[in-house]
Amino acid sequence: MNDADLLRSLGVDPSQLDPAPPWVPRAGAERLDGSHPCVRCGQPAGATGVVDVPGHGRRWLDRCMPCLIATTPRVGPRRPLGDTLAVLRDAAREAGVALTIVTDEPYPAAVDNQRFHLTLSTGGKPVMHGWWPDLATAERKFKAWKVERGSRAGARITLTDEADGGRVLKAWPDGDR
Repeated sequence: MNDADLLRSLGVDPSQLDPAPPWVPRAGAERLDGSHPCVRCGQPAGATGVVDVPGHGRRWLDRCMPCLIATTPRVGPRRPLGDTLAVLRDAAREAGVALTIVTDEPYPAAVDNQRFHLTLSTGGKPVMHGWWPDLATAERKFKAWKVERGSRAGARITLTDEADGGRVLKAWPDGDR
């Protein structure tokens, strides 16, 4: 998919996008100051890039992370999530690296021995998951997700203990349990 096709699929008129300079250092990180809305949903942009559209030149394309994920073209057939996670776990084990898996898709069970499960939902649908083996890390991530993702409309974050039947330990915005 070329840039013009991407903008067309997003329903974005390239003339409405801010002009981008000919060269963008650090992929526009200084642009991510919270003042630029996502072109798709209007939430503060968490990702930015430059598109080059004939007749319009280089333009900034600002998207929030959920819209970026939802609108990023995927190449080739998509593998089942379980297959992808198995490959990641094997590679981490082989490299001797501790792995924490965070995904934007539902997954039926905790990954390996990852006891504490964090879920971000918007509009009643899960959009991101993470699993951690220890409570301290999971609670730290819970707090970080509140700050980073809590302003999203309809956001709900829950921390559950999978070893205790999925008991909810913390929930936001409902408060800790």
